[in-house]
Amino acid sequence: MISSLLTIPKIPDLWRRVKYTLLLIAIYRVVAAVPSPFIDLGELRDIMHGALGDRGLLQFVNLFSGGAFEQMTVVALGIMPYITASIIIQLLGFVVPSIERMMKEGEAGKKKINDWTRYSTVGICLVQSIGIAVWLRGMGLSAIPGHPVFFTLFVVVALTTGTLFLMWLGEKISENGIGNGISLIITVGILASYPASAAFAFTSWQGGTLPFAWIIGIALLSIAVTVVIILIQQGQRKIPVQHAKRMMGRRMVQAQTTYLPLRINTAGVIPVIFSGSILSFPAVFGFFGANQAGGGGFWNWMANFFDPYSNINLYSGLESWFDWQPGGAMLLFKSFNMYTFLYAALTIAFCFFYTAIVFNPVDVADNLKKVGAFIPGRRPGKPTSDFIDYVLLRITVVGAIFLTSVALIPQILSHSFGVDWRIAQIAGGTGLIINVGVILDTMRQIESHLLQRHYDGFMKRGRLKGRY
Repeated sequence: MISSLLTIPKIPDLWRRVKYTLLLIAIYRVVAAVPSPFIDLGELRDIMHGALGDRGLLQFVNLFSGGAFEQMTVVALGIMPYITASIIIQLLGFVVPSIERMMKEGEAGKKKINDWTRYSTVGICLVQSIGIAVWLRGMGLSAIPGHPVFFTLFVVVALTTGTLFLMWLGEKISENGIGNGISLIITVGILASYPASAAFAFTSWQGGTLPFAWIIGIALLSIAVTVVIILIQQGQRKIPVQHAKRMMGRRMVQAQTTYLPLRINTAGVIPVIFSGSILSFPAVFGFFGANQAGGGGFWNWMANFFDPYSNINLYSGLESWFDWQPGGAMLLFKSFNMYTFLYAALTIAFCFFYTAIVFNPVDVADNLKKVGAFIPGRRPGKPTSDFIDYVLLRITVVGAIFLTSVALIPQILSHSFGVDWRIAQIAGGTGLIINVGVILDTMRQIESHLLQRHYDGFMKRGRLKGRY
């Protein structure tokens, strides 16, 4: 693998794409350090730490923004509004016939869909940034307290522009760089938070608040989960396909057996990104309730109801109904709340939804029939498509359960067993799934470029097979 990476500079086109990607990522990290205007940065750190600890949803917003939300920089919203807008447009494509037709119009339709996604992103940014501006003023973080309208306007413009800038960077990386630009921006932001989490774990151990055994356990769990993620992401169910004898030109091609590979997790990291994006939106409820009396009233109750660490859970129900305070493994019930249910349901639903988008068993069966291939024991046409759909359905169930289980590890460690969320996120969760998935996808794209230029890929020893 290392030898293959060292051959990248020998391929001009690939090396140009890699340098372009690294340059835009560096620009993103620089912009992520630019603070929003007219915010009292002196009081921001302590207040933001308390807010992130109280509302788990804000932790996910901060994670996806690479810590920019905690520092309230111009990219505090991250790229999540754009992802949320993409989800809405794709879902509407299955409900609104006109949008569905537009999606099938090729490049012209794709351009219109992209424009609608961008406009929707602006609308979502406006709603979220207004809520943040109201919350900042309520917490006394405005550097111009006598001008609430101007403060709100500046914050809204800064945060909206920051998200649109990240959207532009992601699109440019996808067009001229290597890998999926939007996914890479999210991954880089998540990776940027890991050093601070590791330093906090070490400080907690020195301060006596975290046993050393927990640090070792979380590190081993992180390694084990990473290995399992790689195995599941790379795992395939190979369906044998028999090719009959056929004429190609003037040559008779003998019958042969190949395989139709079906990935266990066809949807990749998309379901967890979509689920996290949608469920980060209710955090705005708490912002709107910042200035209300009585602890925020209805808005704060809504934010707590959808929070990962909500006290409206099965454990609190056992306490109130039966006057029972179980310990040990029963602490897992603290994580059984509305967020867990919605996250699991959305992740599983998006696994099937996105798999249905990227893989159509009917088309695959038709293509096999056209080339004279068939699955042994299955007749061509509908019986073949039904069998492929049967297999795909069952392996997608495994992939969906796996994604949901890994994504909920930090919540269980933090909410049920009291591990700080900054440390718990190292052991698994949405961030680790995205990191591993995006890195694997980027490596596959690099390997594709290497193989096209007659180089070995990552799976073999990298050596020069021929000149570029």
